Amino acid sequence: MTDPVSGGVPPPPPTDPRRETRGSLAGFVVTGLAGIVLLLVLLATLQLYLVVQEAVRFWVAEPYLPFVEGAYYLAVIAGGLWLVVRLVRRGP
Repeated sequence: MTDPVSGGVPPPPPTDPRRETRGSLAGFVVTGLAGIVLLLVLLATLQLYLVVQEAVRFWVAEPYLPFVEGAYYLAVIAGGLWLVVRLVRRGP
């Protein structure tokens, strides 16, 4: 038997341009939906942050308010830094 392809490597199978367009369009839709969901999550996170501040002001006595708010802000900063470091180490 003789090999009709030089070098012994078969040619790649033909691709359907419509299938490639459909796949890229689906990727754009999924990316867009993920972006919308991420925006909603960020908005909900901001709302939660503000609601927790109001709850602290409501439940904590006035003399202790600066200490509790400071601890809350410190916890938010530590959590944010932890998340950023984790994402940076994970890479793209």
